[in-house]
Amino acid sequence: MSLKNIEKSFVSDLQVLYPENEAQQIWYLAVESLTGFDLRTNRHQRFNPDPCMLNMLADIKKRLLKAEPIQYILNEAWFYDIPLFVNKQVLIPRPETEELVNAIIREQQNRSSVRILDIGTGSGCIPVILKRKLPEATVAACDISPDALAVARKNAAKYQLDIHFIELDFLNETNWSQLPFVDVLVSNPPYIPVADKTSMHKNVLDYEPALALFVPDEDPLLFYRKIAAAATFILSPGGHIYLEVHENLAAKTRQLFEAAGFHAWIETDMQGKQRFVMAEFANSGS
Repeated sequence: MSLKNIEKSFVSDLQVLYPENEAQQIWYLAVESLTGFDLRTNRHQRFNPDPCMLNMLADIKKRLLKAEPIQYILNEAWFYDIPLFVNKQVLIPRPETEELVNAIIREQQNRSSVRILDIGTGSGCIPVILKRKLPEATVAACDISPDALAVARKNAAKYQLDIHFIELDFLNETNWSQLPFVDVLVSNPPYIPVADKTSMHKNVLDYEPALALFVPDEDPLLFYRKIAAAATFILSPGGHIYLEVHENLAAKTRQLFEAAGFHAWIETDMQGKQRFVMAEFANSGS
């Protein structure tokens, strides 16, 4: 069977779960991972798949049809401008988080030796990009999961980045003494109420870590409340907070920070959704 026919069958079969364009992109990712060959930019160049490649493609398709994300199958997800290692111990980085990171880079790039802490780092995607783009920054990150931190450390090591990783339960206030004093707090914490599970896709529910996704229905702002409290101890005067939030809870999150004494505001993502809350000490004068 020609590569063209294999591609057609692969993309067609995946359309039971994915739109055609997304299925096509998954095909490109699979082929590039197996061969190093980018079909998106070399559509007219031909090569013949060997039996080993055909078997691997068949295995990838079988796993995809069980709703396993391609990023976990390939152990790779692109974030910002680089590939990162991922596995089922960490969330797959999202484009919205790239926007959050970009806001920090844009606003902090002219500050010298800025100190940054990422709370709930997961794959380490946020501190890795921040350290790459702000090399003079001092960057730290924490997470409750030792398995997630192993992934984050692997990504930092791949790009030879000096990032301080801390294993702790951030919700336990007695652990805050282990956190550094910083100028910037950033977090994409768990923020999805358990009740939202009914509307979520199988590829997220069955494969991505629940610990990094869900919060109790009765306390959906749990992590933001703790971040606001911790910030009064570990954030410098004039310091800034950058948060990814649930689009339906952005107003309440902003109000929470305002009640805690911060100046806070909402930013929208590329889809026009209220996805980010930014905050700074109200008396910072900035």
